[in-house]
Amino acid sequence: MSLKLLLPNETDEVLKSWPTEPGVRRRGTTELDRDVTLSLIDAYIDYDCLCPQYVAVVRNGQAVHPGRYTRGGTVIPGRLRTLLDDGYTVNLREIQRSIPFLARMTRKIQQETGYPNHVSAIITPPGHQGLTHHWDQFTGVIAQITGRKRWPLWRPAVDQPMGEFLSSPRMWTPDLQKRLETSSPDTEFELAPGDTLVLPRGWIHSPYAVGGETSFHLTFALKERSWLWVAQQLIGLAVDDPSFRAGVPPAALAGGLEADLLGARGMAIRFLQHLDPVLAAERVRQAAVSEGAGAAG
Repeated sequence: MSLKLLLPNETDEVLKSWPTEPGVRRRGTTELDRDVTLSLIDAYIDYDCLCPQYVAVVRNGQAVHPGRYTRGGTVIPGRLRTLLDDGYTVNLREIQRSIPFLARMTRKIQQETGYPNHVSAIITPPGHQGLTHHWDQFTGVIAQITGRKRWPLWRPAVDQPMGEFLSSPRMWTPDLQKRLETSSPDTEFELAPGDTLVLPRGWIHSPYAVGGETSFHLTFALKERSWLWVAQQLIGLAVDDPSFRAGVPPAALAGGLEADLLGARGMAIRFLQHLDPVLAAERVRQAAVSEGAGAAG
């Protein structure tokens, strides 16, 4: 149970060279398609086996206030089904918290890649749209399970977004919205059951369901480790050195910090110069496969 269920023919190549361009791969029917079906997700919806914290409802880019489908910290019986029937998209975020098959799969993917990840199950009624133009801070590996969905894509408007830095909500402008609404996409894909779309972070997308059948896909959100993350892990190893654990005098933080910063920089440089690369590599690897596991991040 791993990335091979999503990219059965290209897993080794993807691990060697992480994709920077979007593309569709034909995975066919795998264990994922047989175990995580629309009927299974329907059961979670119709029997209200969901945590409201991880449910989002959207139509044409407008989110529904949770008060329309929750009360007292629980989902109102039948309300999500009513919204689906009215053309709303239901996004069940972090669904691996509820489905053991997906929990095992996401953990295995992190062991293989070092990337923390989570899964969203997204159900869109035929002919409708949930979110409109936006970009994500992660690489999306999108497995179409049922129905069809069209994905118009535009090249990134920002370079290498990550975490909260250069996020879509913070960077969006009326001029960007107008440009997207009046320009053709740079590329476009239509996903059918058994297709997997690899969507690198930052690519702008505005997907919508096509055809006469409900669209159901799983988005595996893989949060790439950056070189900044590696650098943070390396300097984090300095916690073993008591001199780095010493307190900074309040007067230094109140003013005249320049000289102290130069001293701290010198400490960091000396520490990194003498760092055991074998020990550091093992510690970074351990952090990569454990840090952030099971969290949205």
